[in-house]
Amino acid sequence: MSKLYEMCNDVYSADFLKEGEQMTEEEKKRLLDNMRNEGILVEDRKSRKRIGRAAGWIVVAAVFLLVIVPNISSEAAYAMEQIPILGNVIKAVTIRQYQYESERFSADIQEVKLEQDGETGDLKTDASLAVINESIEEMTDRLIDRFEEQVELGESYGGIYVDHKVITDTDTWFTLQVNVAEIAGSGTQYQYYYHIDKTTGEIACLKNLFKEGADFITPISENIKEQMRDRMTADESKVYWVDSAEETGFQFETIKEDQNFYLNDEGQIVICFDEYEVAPGYMGLVEFAVDEEAVAGIRR
Repeated sequence: MSKLYEMCNDVYSADFLKEGEQMTEEEKKRLLDNMRNEGILVEDRKSRKRIGRAAGWIVVAAVFLLVIVPNISSEAAYAMEQIPILGNVIKAVTIRQYQYESERFSADIQEVKLEQDGETGDLKTDASLAVINESIEEMTDRLIDRFEEQVELGESYGGIYVDHKVITDTDTWFTLQVNVAEIAGSGTQYQYYYHIDKTTGEIACLKNLFKEGADFITPISENIKEQMRDRMTADESKVYWVDSAEETGFQFETIKEDQNFYLNDEGQIVICFDEYEVAPGYMGLVEFAVDEEAVAGIRR
């Protein structure tokens, strides 16, 4: 995008102003009407008086984007073709709900399936979704089987709850989060994350966000340790297994190469840890948004 911006700034403004002036009044009117119909140009009473003065500049901008830039050079035309306008539409649909309730046991398990919109789908994305759906089905069957074994044994108490949420859905990226909570004497929570890079249609993991061969584990891990220390300093009730001598003997050193993560609304990488993974159980599920400065030099 920055390359396209540089190419745009290389064009002398008088050239495309002239192109705009050469349009007939009828052509300008038709273009503005189309922009209103598409929602690109929205008028209200306060802005209507300004629309007339701005119309010329709107036309110029439209001509520049739609006519002039693609004809500057083959490089500019190719760059515009690479800008994603609308990514594949992926839907998360609940296809099975397993429920059980008794005095000592309970379950509510949702199985989700990912599907593409029929009009915008592609074969590569379909193949990736098939792999994810198979994984979710196997996981769901495994959890149900384990729960039913507990019920059959009839010992103690138990419960299992599974639901899902679409965390990220942009033109270029999709992330599904599956949440699992199991109760058997004590409780534990953990999550599964499934990512699709919409620009390639392929299943993605953490390393796909970085340049090939880059060491992303070290800077992310160090940034998380720094955040852990800051959080514990600010709030004495927060405890993380870093710089401590917990009885478990576990100390957080580095994230895993396939560590759970998602992208937040600002595009930051959020690293996710299951219960008991880096902190005592009462801390629950733990997340850290990685500072952009920590990975700026190695992000794709």
